[in-house]
Amino acid sequence: MGAIFLYICKEDSRNAFNNDRAKDAFKANYETLFGKRLPHMDTVDAVLRGVNNDEIERLKAGLVASLIEKKVFGNFRLLDTYYRVAVDATGVMSVNKGHCLHCLHKTSSKSGTVTYFHNLLEAKLIMPNGFAISLASEWIENPADYDKQDCEQKAFKRLAEKLKSFFPRLRICIHADGLYPNAPFFEICQANDWRYIVTLRDGSLKSLWEEIDTELMMQNNNIRTCSHPQQKLYQTYKWLSGLTYQGYKLSWT
Repeated sequence: MGAIFLYICKEDSRNAFNNDRAKDAFKANYETLFGKRLPHMDTVDAVLRGVNNDEIERLKAGLVASLIEKKVFGNFRLLDTYYRVAVDATGVMSVNKGHCLHCLHKTSSKSGTVTYFHNLLEAKLIMPNGFAISLASEWIENPADYDKQDCEQKAFKRLAEKLKSFFPRLRICIHADGLYPNAPFFEICQANDWRYIVTLRDGSLKSLWEEIDTELMMQNNNIRTCSHPQQKLYQTYKWLSGLTYQGYKLSWT
């Protein structure tokens, strides 16, 4: 609770928290809220360093599961059924010299400079009002011995297993960018009974784009134009259903 309170108070550092900790009102508010003594941030840091990451993540999943069970996010479900889960990677650090055996690395084609970095793949429960909360996380990192570097798509397989184990009965719709539309992704979602909405980039899945172009020429009914005079904005929507890619049924908008 001390670590969480540090972020709730938007403290700049543990030292800043300790400075506020010396104030009687700050201490009293903490003890009133949590019914616990206010810890020193050095103690909080020492305790958390001794806790396994998996244990912290299971705690996080359990806290979110309790909110879902209480239907806190129920009104934000897609079609009143599916919880929207956005999957994407984020950069955590980037350095010019590797600091551990698990660093990813890339070499600049122009200068030949090698950059070492760590990325994290996140599955976040998202809502239309902009609120987002982490469900599961997976590091994108190299093992001690490897032929090919780890990547976001490999990490997604591991993240999917973790997400399913944490929330086995949760009805999910995965939201992902143009990196994800491929057969392995569709297979994982189908096996877990998850729905998905992904970006289909130009040139990606060539056979599917050929089917889309053919169907658009043959169908004239699946189109709608919406006007927004105040914004001087006109939007045209086209959509198709019943498409197939390597045996997977897809729709396109």
